Amino acid sequence: MPLPLSNRLMRTEQAQTTTSFSFPDLMKQGVQQVNSMQQDANSQINELLTGGDVNQAEVFTSVQKADMAFRMLVQVRNKLIAAYEEINSIRV
Repeated sequence: MPLPLSNRLMRTEQAQTTTSFSFPDLMKQGVQQVNSMQQDANSQINELLTGGDVNQAEVFTSVQKADMAFRMLVQVRNKLIAAYEEINSIRV
């Protein structure tokens, strides 16, 4: 049996509010995640250098993950700048 229209509309609204992201929000979230990864790697490095109980392989892995995430973020930025410049060069 189909749901009443009001129930279908409510479910549609709920689905839209839970899955709708704006592009600036996604970028902000990405930058925050990369920043968090870099801070975690830095804290692990500091703990390793001060004689803390941390595995060298884990430190190396977290540094590499932070580096890859940062490089990817820079590439996304470069692609966005290239797209912006291409759009600006279009003559109307």
